Amino acid sequence: MEQFSAMRTFVKVVESQSFTKAAAQLGISVAMTSKLMQQLEESLSTRLLSRTTRRVTPTEAGHFYYQRCVALLAELEETHSQLTRHSQQPQGTLRLSVPMDFGYLHLSPILPEFRARYPDLNLDIDYSDRRVALVEEGFDLALRIGHLPDSSLVARPLAMMRILLCASPTYLARHGTPLTPEDLRQHDCLVYGLSQPEWVLRRGEERVLLKPKGPLRTNNGVALTRAAIDGMGIILQPSFIVGEPLRRGELVPVLGAWQPEPMPLCAIYPHRRFVSAKVRLFIDFIEQRFAAPHYWDQGTG
Repeated sequence: MEQFSAMRTFVKVVESQSFTKAAAQLGISVAMTSKLMQQLEESLSTRLLSRTTRRVTPTEAGHFYYQRCVALLAELEETHSQLTRHSQQPQGTLRLSVPMDFGYLHLSPILPEFRARYPDLNLDIDYSDRRVALVEEGFDLALRIGHLPDSSLVARPLAMMRILLCASPTYLARHGTPLTPEDLRQHDCLVYGLSQPEWVLRRGEERVLLKPKGPLRTNNGVALTRAAIDGMGIILQPSFIVGEPLRRGELVPVLGAWQPEPMPLCAIYPHRRFVSAKVRLFIDFIEQRFAAPHYWDQGTG
């Protein structure tokens, strides 16, 4: 098993480009990491890593060895996963990255049920909207909303998120109801994101692009929705955030025929061929709980 420990350490060093980061992810000392790499290179009589003051990179032989190690370790993990799936009791820690608002509103409430099913599996969850470096930061799985750039990662669609324009009845009574997308230019729009956003609205084959302006800009959808409920302006937010206020009548739809394209919720993970039991079980669980028709869309029109 010492050989496999050295292989795992080597893979982490290559992926993180750092002895220090690899040691932190594995829970061992930097000195032990360096010792394992030295022993590995000596056993193979081959230099695997090039070291500089800034980073560690694989040599040509190291790159070949890395690819083989990834395949062998994944196969070993899959063998263990197949055995654990018989008992359906995976162990260890599942490290997740999930979007802030969706995670808080919809993932957190179902975590006790998942833990009740798999009591020997611990969860380490980072609630953040930043795009984490999945492999380099040691995450097993990420949930992400939106269209993702091409990469070597696997993106498994789990649900489609509707994006809705809405405002409070109080705001519309005071400022009037927009009838066309162009009317939004004369309204207070509450903007998500700290960069200059664009709202792209569609009706059939028609497409309108707007640069919204208004009294509030924030990177938190729940806070933005609260401001809209309080009458500050019109928002463009996912139905998983505004669904409940719409059902309670605190918000009403605006320009119902004009809406952005839905965005996918995807599970993102590193390896296409080999998926660990803990990752597979978690994906299956949330896929069942978030299956269409999505409960957050009920009563939103």
